[in-house]
Amino acid sequence: MQKLVITTQYLENYGDKENPYMKFKGGSTYVMPNCGDLNQNQIATIVAQVKPFICMDFEKSNGGCDEYIVDVAVVSLGKKVCDDWDTVTNFWLTDGQVGFMKVTDNREDGWMKREILEKTESWSNDRENYKVEFLMNDGDIVDNDGLKEWFDNTQAA
Repeated sequence: MQKLVITTQYLENYGDKENPYMKFKGGSTYVMPNCGDLNQNQIATIVAQVKPFICMDFEKSNGGCDEYIVDVAVVSLGKKVCDDWDTVTNFWLTDGQVGFMKVTDNREDGWMKREILEKTESWSNDRENYKVEFLMNDGDIVDNDGLKEWFDNTQAA
């Protein structure tokens, strides 16, 4: 089995639109797992379908940032595609829609409250149908609206 990996580079503007002062600020790794054997034309077609939802150009951001694709590769399913501290965003294509899911593990060296084990974000296309859920250390799964209530109830107990 193989996976398609798209890597982006993010730049942030510390100047203004007319006089930009850009700094490299990381990027993202997008993975389409179990993509099978793709030829170059199929890869190019998938990248073209996903690109509008993962890239940000200078004009679209009103001069605030720029994000572009730096690499596209088909690799074996078990191959490591980013650093341990980074989180990949999985994507898939269904009925003309691009679906995304990002699971951030907070167990070791996480930046969220220690009671949160995982944060799962999902959306389609350009952040449509965005949903976030948190797996808590007691096994509960709560959405963003229920997170404060969960902490209030836990602290009260």
